[in-house]
Amino acid sequence: MAANLILLGARQFITERAWQLGLRPLIIQQPGLSDDHVNRQSDRVLLMSYDDPALIPMLKAAHAVTPFVSAITVAEEALIPCARINEALGLRGTPLELVEKTRDKPAMRRVLDSGGFSPVQWAAVKTREDAVAFAERQGYPFILKPVDGVGSIDVRLVRSAADLEGVLNGRASWIAEEYLDGPEYSVECFSFAGRHVILGINEETKSTDPNGSAFLEVAHQVPAPMSPERDREVRNFIRSFLDVLGIQDGPSHTELKYTSRGPRIVETHTRLGGDRLWDLVRLTTGHDLLDMTLQWAMGTLKPLEADPVPRGGAAIQYFTPPPGKLKRINGALALRRLPGVVDISLAVELGTTIRQALKSEDRAGYVLAYADTVEQAQAVCREVSQRLVLETA
Repeated sequence: MAANLILLGARQFITERAWQLGLRPLIIQQPGLSDDHVNRQSDRVLLMSYDDPALIPMLKAAHAVTPFVSAITVAEEALIPCARINEALGLRGTPLELVEKTRDKPAMRRVLDSGGFSPVQWAAVKTREDAVAFAERQGYPFILKPVDGVGSIDVRLVRSAADLEGVLNGRASWIAEEYLDGPEYSVECFSFAGRHVILGINEETKSTDPNGSAFLEVAHQVPAPMSPERDREVRNFIRSFLDVLGIQDGPSHTELKYTSRGPRIVETHTRLGGDRLWDLVRLTTGHDLLDMTLQWAMGTLKPLEADPVPRGGAAIQYFTPPPGKLKRINGALALRRLPGVVDISLAVELGTTIRQALKSEDRAGYVLAYADTVEQAQAVCREVSQRLVLETA
């Protein structure tokens, strides 16, 4: 008999996977983000705000008739509502208190500070004066971001007081953090009763477009090119971090910088990583993070005993053509036949207006590749990106 699952912020890739595993998902989506394809695939759909006071009473009533195994999400903005539902219905999931720590950046910094772990200078700020005072203590440049931000939106590198003009209004809450040098990595992990299994370490590449967002991710590669010594250090660092934070079970996606002073935490999330990172992990280890997340929600996931050893390398590169109306697309079908290409996906069509690449939704698509080494996979992605024609005017 199929198990009933509550799925918040559903997209086609996770909904289809749920059905394949024998789950019957009840979809909850905010009306403005509704996906008709997902809705048509589902038996039960609720289009309502996650904060609607009627939501949990409605779910309790449904739970009494057709019990749910869990509520899950892969959407950052739905993590806290999802944890609230699990707590209210007594279902399996990451505890609300823990999710709130990871979604509130100052709260997470306070937890790390209290444990003396990953020291980073930071301050909660609301006004320009607050931020200038932080810079007088810490110096420029520094990072400014919303305390509960999603997907690097509105993250800023502040090089001088002039960069603060028109940003802080005294009402919204922000966090100022010291600028961390060095390469950036993200770590995909699954925890089993406090034992943390690392499935992949990814090196992130940010946009170099001078007019775009300096924090927009445009490429990923697994396993991250690094020495065996750094690899061991990063794995030990992440395990210690998850212990300090108190994560016991389920998926996590943690971003860090390897600075001149060693590894430092940027942020973490109690979900699997986005940007098709689950595909990079699956290609290099055979473990599917989407399936694992759903099986964990069902209570059928068998614990992994050790970190899997990656085989080969996988990479993804996103397309960010110049802004303008897209007047020519050429090469996608032919380039799919190149050795090493796993997938080429386009999110645009002729006539689409391409926006300046400031957030993930502005990217025009991607190429995903797998090869004997991560360097070869990266080379395949570069070749496709160079040969694919996305001409704007």
